[in-house]
Amino acid sequence: MQIITEARNWILLLLGIIGAFVTIKTFLDNVRQRKLDNTFKTLEYLRKHIPQEYIDTFITLFHANGELRGVKYNEFRFPDGRTDTIENMFSEGGCGNGDIHNMIEVFNLISKSLNQNLLAEELIWYEYGQIMFTCYKWTKYLEENKRALLPYPQKGKMSDKDYKKFIKKWEKSVDAITMFYRDFNEYMAQTKVFDKPTKYYTYAE
Repeated sequence: MQIITEARNWILLLLGIIGAFVTIKTFLDNVRQRKLDNTFKTLEYLRKHIPQEYIDTFITLFHANGELRGVKYNEFRFPDGRTDTIENMFSEGGCGNGDIHNMIEVFNLISKSLNQNLLAEELIWYEYGQIMFTCYKWTKYLEENKRALLPYPQKGKMSDKDYKKFIKKWEKSVDAITMFYRDFNEYMAQTKVFDKPTKYYTYAE
């Protein structure tokens, strides 16, 4: 009788383990499927809000900013002889023409979901990686430029402990002041997809 009871307990335990495994697998499959569904919806959203006109502006600027042709890192040189800079591209009348700003705003909107791992980022990256990486290069340059203008606080008479606390708060406030398209730049700073395949809209000349 005791043997039958023990055997039944083992069988119940085994069935419980199998049930738990199936439940977890089903949950993970659902999460993966939901992530894919959200990603395809996001790609539709991106295609709708990033028209060919914006991509054409990006291609023009990509070539005009080509360092292989001897152009400075922050400069744009156009075939008609015009020049502009990254510092000026987002201002009224700047070479970004409003298109680059609008495009980064769209990337900024989806970056929160990318940061929270709610989207299959390699699919987004394949479609828009080249554009995102180049836009990040430009916005990061502006961030670093702005940051360089702020004087680093001196320790003065503060103790080491107080100075450490102060610097921590100062760094946070500086981030808030200098961050250019916050969610987008945060995502681009930590993502590991740079080596993943991406579609090329244009090539360096």
